[in-house]
Amino acid sequence: MFNKPRQKEYIEYKEQKLLVYDDILDMYADGLFSPTESIIIWGKRRKGKSSLAGKLMSEFMRPNIAKQRLRTSNYICSKLNEAGYNIRPPNDHTVFCDTYFENKGFGRKNSSAYKFNSLGFGLPNDIHSTTLLCPAGCYFMDEIQDVFDSHLGALPTFITKAVELSGQYKLFLCFIAQRPKRIHIDIRNLSIFIEVVDLINVYSNYGFLQATYWVCNIIYDNANLEAYLTNLDENLIDKKVVFKFRGNIFDCYDSDYFIPMFVRGKEDEGLVLEHTTRTEFSKEYFKKYFENRVIDIPETFRGKKPKEEKKKKLKEEKKEDKDNVDNREEIA
Repeated sequence: MFNKPRQKEYIEYKEQKLLVYDDILDMYADGLFSPTESIIIWGKRRKGKSSLAGKLMSEFMRPNIAKQRLRTSNYICSKLNEAGYNIRPPNDHTVFCDTYFENKGFGRKNSSAYKFNSLGFGLPNDIHSTTLLCPAGCYFMDEIQDVFDSHLGALPTFITKAVELSGQYKLFLCFIAQRPKRIHIDIRNLSIFIEVVDLINVYSNYGFLQATYWVCNIIYDNANLEAYLTNLDENLIDKKVVFKFRGNIFDCYDSDYFIPMFVRGKEDEGLVLEHTTRTEFSKEYFKKYFENRVIDIPETFRGKKPKEEKKKKLKEEKKEDKDNVDNREEIA
């Protein structure tokens, strides 16, 4: 008996009829992206970028998709092991991420993603230690603009080559950022852009979250993306689609994952709880005013060490050199 084709779902959004994608096989079939793609998910704050990445992770963890990728991973590993390596691939799925994700939802078996530090991404090299990447792995890297920052000059070859050759190793790469132009152009030129425009949650009559929809724009060329960011011309958008997750996607990932970054090294500090006051014409008030109002921006705010610290260090080095010379003369 032949399998019936899946019935297509559409939703009305701002007077547009948009096709809904729930199954990743439909995404492949309609050419949204391929199984060995590099994509960048971006959008404004709180629009659902990380949760959409979670939706895609859940798809790669589905038994039929996971088995396909595991089969490919095992094949590549067997070839490498014949050549003298000893690489053992996972036995359940090939999804890696640098936050937290556990696959939950209607008809989905609970399983968590494997840990991955995005600083370990890249080809093996003699300069920076990288992580051995899993063949046919799916790598999801959140807030990636800090690692592949376009403001910090050229990326090393071991990173750019890893993206360029990722298809040969059957990788699926997903980079997540609020501002795509913060991601280095060497990665943008090789990626597909998915802009998360809106997030829609559907609840049952009892208040349970039944499904989440992400309204998205897809742009396939970096030049078009840059033009779109400049003038917001919708003619530069290649496709407008909706992705769907059945169940509660927010139970699957940790929205508190980045909270520790805000309290780093502040274990013994308290909040500054001083109420605002009207201006008082007194020396005491003016002195207090400048404690909370910066006029001259310090070098440290730009990420530089204080000049005084540099001078002090240089002075200490000169003194140390002089002492060493004096000691040598005494010995002589």
